[in-house]
Amino acid sequence: TTTTADQATTHLLRNRIMPSMDTFQAGIGAVLMIHSLVSMQHFKEFAMATESRESPPLDIILECLLGMSLCIIAVVTRAGNFMTNKAAPYSAKKTFDSLSYRKNFAIFNHRPVRLDQKS
Repeated sequence: TTTTADQATTHLLRNRIMPSMDTFQAGIGAVLMIHSLVSMQHFKEFAMATESRESPPLDIILECLLGMSLCIIAVVTRAGNFMTNKAAPYSAKKTFDSLSYRKNFAIFNHRPVRLDQKS
């Protein structure tokens, strides 16, 4: 039988030797975003040289969006299972309105004063 320590060691070694799919996906996304950055820089230089006011090519925009979405998906899948967000025991019994109430920040004179007002 294997112990928890053996499983953890195996997991660490496996991740060092062979990265997981989400690491590969994040790498591809980062490469796509860097390539779209370089392409956009070339386009800006070309547009300044020809003094044209064209919008960026669609392939650069799509490449940037694809790279960004790949990076986001990789980071979210790498995070694992999300845990529930439970309120602290002292605030679980309070209503939503009373959670943000603080005596120190209670300001009752909140209407603006007009400077041109005659008294």
